[in-house]
Parts: sequence; C-alpha cells; structure tokens
Amino acid sequence: MSPVLGRQRGATLLIALVMLLLLSLLAASSMRQTLLQARSGGAALENTQAFNAAEAALREGERRLMALSQQPSFTAFSAGFASCSESVPAVRSAFAKVPTGDLCILTKASDLNTGALTQTWAAAALQASGTDPTARTVAYRGSDGSASFVQTPRWVVTAIGSSSVDVSAPATNLFRITAVAQDRGKRFPVILQSVVALEVP
Repeated sequence: MSPVLGRQRGATLLIALVMLLLLSLLAASSMRQTLLQARSGGAALENTQAFNAAEAALREGERRLMALSQQPSFTAFSAGFASCSESVPAVRSAFAKVPTGDLCILTKASDLNTGALTQTWAAAALQASGTDPTARTVAYRGSDGSASFVQTPRWVVTAIGSSSVDVSAPATNLFRITAVAQDRGKRFPVILQSVVALEVP
C-alpha cells in the first residue's frame, strides 16, 4: 500500500468524524429548541386556561348581580356589606329559591379602584383554600355550583355608588366586579374587572 492512499483513508475518517460531530450538535440544538417551544406552548395554554376561568367567574358575578337586581329587596343590598360573611347569607335570603352560588357585595370603602388595591386583594384571594367565602371573596364553582378547578377562581362585587342627577328618574347604581384566577403552576395570576350599571326604581 502506498503512503498516499494511507493518508487519504485517515483524512476520510477525520472528515467523517467532523461531519458526525456537526450533525450531533445540530440535533442537540434542534432538540433544545423543540423543548423550549413545548414549554412556551404549555405556559401559553395554562395562561389561557387561567384567563378563561377568571372570565367565567367575572361573567357569573355579573349574572348573579343582575339576578339580584330583579328582586324587590335589591335596594337594601345595593350599598354593600362590610364583609362577604355578612353579604352571602343576606343575599341568599333575598331569593325565594335559594341560588346555586354565592354573591358578595362589599361597600364602597372596599372598592378595588386602583391597581395596588386590586393586586393586594388578588394576592390574598389566591391564598384562600376551599370553596367557602372569605372576608373579601367568594369562590367560583361554575354557574351550577359543580365545577372544580385546581386553583379555585375567586371574585367579589363592590358598590361604587350611584349616579342620580334627576331625582324623578330611577337611580343608577354602579358596581365593580373583580375576578382572579391562576394557572396550575401558580405563575400567571389573571385579574379581570368590569363595571355594571343597574337602575334601581
């Protein structure tokens, strides 16, 4: 065998090993990118689920408030209560048929009208366990009361006040509904608010 052929075979082996190394690095980089995309997709999914839970709680709060406004004793509750432990039983007594869920209306003094107040409320609400009302929140268990969540969304209604310029016209009471939910990994709290205006005859 000539020395030229021996060197060529060694060069071929070296080139093949370098190519194998490059392909291994490319495969490792591709796997890392795929793993990162899967994590991002999972986080986005959990964030969407938390948003949907908070939105469902917000809509249920609006629905229950509208149902209460149809009751003759609504004006007695429109100013709110000092705590949910007072509000929930009082509101239940307003209905001829006991509703499936709780409704808590807090006074204007408890209004969550700033970001700092809302963040503080949400942090405390997310620490609550179980489905019983706390001093400032009620648990959302679905419109029929049978839904279950890994982290139970919580919500509250606060009375903002009334806007009655014309004394002959019905007063319009304003209420702020605030809902909070969190994903399974407890990384993404979602806080939603809406303001509902209800006419009181």
